[in-house]
Amino acid sequence: MRKMLAVWAAVAVLMTGCAWAAEGDAGPGYTPKMDKDGWEILFDGTGLEAWRVDPKAGVWAVNEQGELHPLKGGPTLFTRQRYCDFVLELDFKMTPKTKANSGVFIRVHDLAQEVNTGMEVQILDNADYGVKWDAMNANGALYGLVRPSVDANAPLGDWNHFRITANDNRITIELNGKEIGKADLNEWTVPKKNPDGSGNKFPFAIGAMPREGFIGLQNYGGRELWFRNVRLKALSDRKPQFTGQEPMAQVLRKVE
Repeated sequence: MRKMLAVWAAVAVLMTGCAWAAEGDAGPGYTPKMDKDGWEILFDGTGLEAWRVDPKAGVWAVNEQGELHPLKGGPTLFTRQRYCDFVLELDFKMTPKTKANSGVFIRVHDLAQEVNTGMEVQILDNADYGVKWDAMNANGALYGLVRPSVDANAPLGDWNHFRITANDNRITIELNGKEIGKADLNEWTVPKKNPDGSGNKFPFAIGAMPREGFIGLQNYGGRELWFRNVRLKALSDRKPQFTGQEPMAQVLRKVE
């Protein structure tokens, strides 16, 4: 039965009209889908045109309920376009006792190095990994940088809602209507170190990284996880200056 469902889901991706684009290319003929309130619709259950998807790979699928999920292990799903200042909203659901693990990447510069050239808002089944709700790698953490300040997690198997705001140097994370984390990127001035002196994994100072980039939905080894209602609203007129092809040494900001 699982094999039959997987086959159907792979076909579903092909039927959504999604297309593939090379790195640094927004894709031929791609036009953002906007609603009346100025939100760009990145995924509403009807297609993956806003994302870089290779339909032949059969990695990501859309089911009959209009929910996006990975079928098997594979690459992070990235947007075609780069974004600067924005509010990003989405729903996600974890399947209990399946080691659910994923993340929402923001401002990724290099698609081949998302974990080092962008920031990740963690998605994790805390209980299944034995992780406390306020750990640096807990659900809703700005991974390795800011731990959740409030336990706002929905019961496993229910939908959670993220509202992630990136406005120049200010990052704010809300989970299910509660603010659980915020950061002033200007405070991160040293590679591999947080403002409080603790270490992090980043080879670059977070405050020096470009304040623009791609958005990604992580595929963590094909673990069961579901996304829906992904949308973004720009907060400024600032436009991306880079393509993602530039070496990091050429795009880092000066920090003091």
